[in-house]
Amino acid sequence: MQNELLQVLAIAAIIAPITTGFTELYKRYTPAEGKLLPVLSILTGILLAGGWALAFGHLSLLGSYVLAGLLSGLASVGVYQIVKPNEEVK
Repeated sequence: MQNELLQVLAIAAIIAPITTGFTELYKRYTPAEGKLLPVLSILTGILLAGGWALAFGHLSLLGSYVLAGLLSGLASVGVYQIVKPNEEVK
């Protein structure tokens, strides 16, 4: 069990920067704004992690990989919220 949790965290840490990059692409090149960007980020993380599981033949751990994708998407949303300009300060 502990080994699986470490694997999930490692995969989430690897996928998170890629998910953040896709979120930045969505932000720049699509009209998606506001509440839609976090949803797109989470879905991107889940799809990347699911693709990773399929690519390396870890179908028995697909649920764990999807959890890792969810974590990477949430981490990407956190980075987006930190970097996003705060309009209340102006």
